[in-house]
Amino acid sequence: MRQNIDVRGRIAGQSAMAAVIEAQSHSAPRSTLGRLFGVSPLTAEGRVHYRGAVGELLVGSILDRLGHSWDVLHGVPVGSSSLDHFAVGRPGVFAISVVNCQGDEVAVNGNELTIAKRISDDILVARDAAQVVSESLAVVLEDEVPVTPVLVLVEPVKLAMLKTPDGVDVLTSMQLEQWLASAPAVLSGDRVAAISVAAEADVTWPQPQQAAQKSRTLTRAFVRIHHEVRAAEVRRLVWMIGALVTTAVGAWTLVSVLTGLIVSS
Repeated sequence: MRQNIDVRGRIAGQSAMAAVIEAQSHSAPRSTLGRLFGVSPLTAEGRVHYRGAVGELLVGSILDRLGHSWDVLHGVPVGSSSLDHFAVGRPGVFAISVVNCQGDEVAVNGNELTIAKRISDDILVARDAAQVVSESLAVVLEDEVPVTPVLVLVEPVKLAMLKTPDGVDVLTSMQLEQWLASAPAVLSGDRVAAISVAAEADVTWPQPQQAAQKSRTLTRAFVRIHHEVRAAEVRRLVWMIGALVTTAVGAWTLVSVLTGLIVSS
């Protein structure tokens, strides 16, 4: 089977990064005052994709630490969308979807996922993506390939597991590495190798929308946006600290004046 260079060469968060860059290309530049006061450079659409890209990058870095006994692919095309991460090792085949929940409270109630009081269909989407991966690999290998759907929630402030969803493992990003590393072996080394070859074969997946050779350009453009976002966050923090210090100094001065008036009277 011929290797699909596009699939093998894709990086974590590539589709989301491309979406961020596309959204930002239509935005007006910030004013001087906007930059001074730390107004975010992100548009509303860009903010959504940026959050997704950051989550995928974090999970991608976790998966890349699994070692040589695992094969990991990112942004695997599954029809009109892409699977965030694909991993195969002795413990099995995993279709990993990512939701960035940083700063949010999350509840799982069966197939219903609630993030910051908003209901999401990400559990159903994760299950459907795993089914597509299983069917695609089965066609190439001419054999059934069980695939475990995994939904990774990136750094929620609170996770309430009210009811476990059917057929989908829901984990936080803090749990993922240990969960995969400690999973029992169910595949032989030869089977892992065969699935790995099939996963990168030219005939297995449709061609991804964003070619791998553009990943370096995408990364550079995204890093520039990321630096602007972080710089804006720092400026907002500095202004906030300055306001708190000013308020505290003002309160202390007022108390001192009032105390002096009381003593002098």
